[in-house]
Amino acid sequence: MTTPPLPSPLSDDRLNRVANGLHSAAIHLLRRARTADAETGLTPERLSLLSILCYAGPRRVGELAQAEMVSAPAISRILNGLEQSGLARRERHATDRRRVLVRATPKARRLMDTARRKRLEHIAEELVMLGQEDLETLERAVAVLESLGRNRSR
Repeated sequence: MTTPPLPSPLSDDRLNRVANGLHSAAIHLLRRARTADAETGLTPERLSLLSILCYAGPRRVGELAQAEMVSAPAISRILNGLEQSGLARRERHATDRRRVLVRATPKARRLMDTARRKRLEHIAEELVMLGQEDLETLERAVAVLESLGRNRSR
């Protein structure tokens, strides 16, 4: 895997080179790991939506559309398929009957847990080729990236 050159007009500085390398490596690693997703029988769009519902909790259709960066009608089409498969359900909000919350079903949680386990197993199979020093470096990098995410969410 070769990191592509920086796109113009980005300057060739350290921050942009690290960002470029991280972007490229993450995309390639996740592409290889997502081969396990095909076993679920779901489209990437449905898996992505289920991931939000399973790991972030119930959401309104508008919130899902915003998170997935698509229109509310597109989310509704995806949700229709998930509901027909018994993986999601829409419920009226307990105190505001005008609001509809979408929830993952227990079946969806089991499916997502299995899919996530298989992706992690795939990544771990690649990591087994690394030495202890490289694994320690990756552990530190994960901690740094997690702290970056925490700082951005504030």
